[in-house]
Amino acid sequence: MGKVTLYIAQSADGYIAREDGSIDWLRDSADEDYGYEKFINTVDTVFLGRKTYDHIFELTEEFPYRMKDVYVVSNTREGHDDYATYLQPEQILPLVNMLKNEQNKTIWVVGGANLIHYFISAELIDEFQIFIQPTLIGKGIPLFKKNDLEEELQLTETKAYQDGMLAITYQKKEQKH
Repeated sequence: MGKVTLYIAQSADGYIAREDGSIDWLRDSADEDYGYEKFINTVDTVFLGRKTYDHIFELTEEFPYRMKDVYVVSNTREGHDDYATYLQPEQILPLVNMLKNEQNKTIWVVGGANLIHYFISAELIDEFQIFIQPTLIGKGIPLFKKNDLEEELQLTETKAYQDGMLAITYQKKEQKH
């Protein structure tokens, strides 16, 4: 069986971006990749929200997920472009179930906040890899939106980096029947 992972950085005060969506506060270290290369090499499929997808092209000239199957969730776009296939939100659940359960795919939920909220609310995330950067930005887009879900997680790994970045990995806690 495959798995769905949220691999994301946040500020120490819990934000993934400024209110305008910018991530200028996020470190881009040439010295440390925080396990990204190892992680991305395990990923088959990438899910992004439309705003996050569009923002990638503002940040870089070369699309970073060319070797992956890429799905962009959008209420307004359909079909595909050179890099991604567009999905409507109601198509997420059946596609993820097929990719994970029938095709044994490893799925990365990149973001943004609305997509993360959907995946959490639908209880689709198996693993949370959260990188906490020691920066307070005061306000912005929170990693976790308010919802009615209560889910217990199990800590599986922690790693502190010399620059103060802290990586924590949680998995869904196995349910006892």
